[in-house]
Amino acid sequence: MKKIKILAALAFCVALIVIFVMIIKNLSFSKPEGEPETETYSQQSAATVTVTIPEGTPCIEIAELLEKNGVCSKQEFLDAVANPENKAKIPGVIENDSERPYLLEGYIFPDTYEFYAGCSGQAALDRFLENADRKINRDDYRERADELGLTMDEVIIIASIIQEEAGNPANMKGVSSVIHNRLNSRDFPRLQCDVAVAYLQKYVKPYYDRETYSVYCDYYNIVTDRKGLPAGAISNPGTDAIEAALYPDDTDYYYFVTDEDENYYYAETWSEHKANCRKAGIPGY
Repeated sequence: MKKIKILAALAFCVALIVIFVMIIKNLSFSKPEGEPETETYSQQSAATVTVTIPEGTPCIEIAELLEKNGVCSKQEFLDAVANPENKAKIPGVIENDSERPYLLEGYIFPDTYEFYAGCSGQAALDRFLENADRKINRDDYRERADELGLTMDEVIIIASIIQEEAGNPANMKGVSSVIHNRLNSRDFPRLQCDVAVAYLQKYVKPYYDRETYSVYCDYYNIVTDRKGLPAGAISNPGTDAIEAALYPDDTDYYYFVTDEDENYYYAETWSEHKANCRKAGIPGY
């Protein structure tokens, strides 16, 4: 009788262990806020990774950061950027896909993110786009863009140039005024911002063949080739640059130059600009 009771107790314990194992195997792990419903996770992939994207970081470097931190592979993320599953998530309307080397450059909003380690490139992209939608897709931004006669995509392109040219928020609205003044003037058909050429040389030329690179130069070289804005953004701007693009200083400046100490000198005329260049230590003036 005693032996029977012991066997029954053992059987009960075994049953409890089996039930516990089944529960563990079927446990559904929650996903980070904003992760798409199609992305499934196992217990092994539930570890999260925190990644900070600084303002102005281009897509190539963001892809490298994600790979370095174990989020997803560089190429997988770039593939998602080139072919997003849902373009409706983009907070701006892009109408010239074929003219952009990285389709969503400008919309990978700089911020601190938490990702699942080993998630897909598309899942990582969706996190960025959902945040960009919250930060960029605002009624006041769209209304102000309409007042300026710009699309939100054009605002993002301008903001990306400001982000690269200004260095810090204190200079952004001054730089923005020069860009807007040139865009609105018949006398200055080209923006002549060197940062667009630097983008081509550093982030496009090494990743495309010579013929394709030459085509992108026609779309992005706003120093000598293209009039007006480049075909797309040249970085991923933050809030300060976006707001500077929307609310430039009210000036009559058409030129600016900086010195080694990041002092900015603005000018209305070419002769004033040449004098500023000499003051800034720029050779040839």
